[in-house]
Amino acid sequence: MAQERDEWLGRRRMHLRLRFLQGESTGSYVTRLAARNNRPPEEVLRSMGTGPLPVDPQYTEMYVSRYARERLATLAGRTVAEMQERLVGLRDEFLMAKDAKDDWEWPWDARAGYIVQACSLCAARRGTRSPAWLILPDPWQVCLRHRRWTDNSRSTQHPYIDLSELAEVVRAQQRLNRIRKRLGPAGRWVFADACSILVRSGHLEDPAQTKQWSVLAAQLGEQRVRPLAQFSRLSLLTRDLAWLEVRRLNGVLGKTEYQDWLPRTAGEHGYRFIEPLTVWHRQHRPLQQGIPQLAGGDMPSGTEVRRVTGHALPSLLAPVEELTCLPWVRLPNSMDRLFL
Repeated sequence: MAQERDEWLGRRRMHLRLRFLQGESTGSYVTRLAARNNRPPEEVLRSMGTGPLPVDPQYTEMYVSRYARERLATLAGRTVAEMQERLVGLRDEFLMAKDAKDDWEWPWDARAGYIVQACSLCAARRGTRSPAWLILPDPWQVCLRHRRWTDNSRSTQHPYIDLSELAEVVRAQQRLNRIRKRLGPAGRWVFADACSILVRSGHLEDPAQTKQWSVLAAQLGEQRVRPLAQFSRLSLLTRDLAWLEVRRLNGVLGKTEYQDWLPRTAGEHGYRFIEPLTVWHRQHRPLQQGIPQLAGGDMPSGTEVRRVTGHALPSLLAPVEELTCLPWVRLPNSMDRLFL
């Protein structure tokens, strides 16, 4: 049974403030805030309301009530708006129900997204030496600053994969970043469609059978290495879909450009991709009037976007299987919780 709230607690900010980590989970932030002020997490939670004992943030996300969110903002010395902007788990869509008996919960499964370990060098730059955890829509992250791939593995022996000798993975992430910058929210659904096309093609390299990846697969396991082995191909597919989609959304995709795209793209990727690329091509015909606002400026309504494009506006933690307009699955990763 939950204890009664102590209304005097959590009304003043803690002595030391904490720098944000991009994409950090709420549970990780609360744990780091406590450590920063040399306090146990339980004490910080007691200042936020009432609820169960904390869970190690590597396992799941923490969700809070509106009351606890306000108290956490006060403790952190931030505004609620700032906390919502920097911690996606504090946004209204993830708040606990108003009639919940507790002010926070740690469900076994995160409601959306994957718990991914943050780059430890990035965390160190923000004043923490203990592991920090992110909540992301994909089960991996590429840190371009430090050339590291982190994922939702809980390996203590290999907490990250060094990309210093894997230049193609770095280039793939740079390519995806450029696409997302150019397409805005639409870049996310183009990436989702590319994942679906890759799966449908059957062009799924087995790391153990590929000389380039076999050593790493033997060290870390095929399941963990497979997304890296697919990453370059995935980014190239995304680039080719984005070439057509950016013109379509801006209302400048001509009939000749549209017709030439399919044979050119299928020729670049090979016969395995002809069927899924053809399906995608048919579903992305030129628009009479584009939606250039998707790349910036005033956003149209979600209903209008879906009506015109066939895609929903992506939320920050929407997985690719919810965003693709194609009837196939995302880039395979059958063990979503790699630490089990």
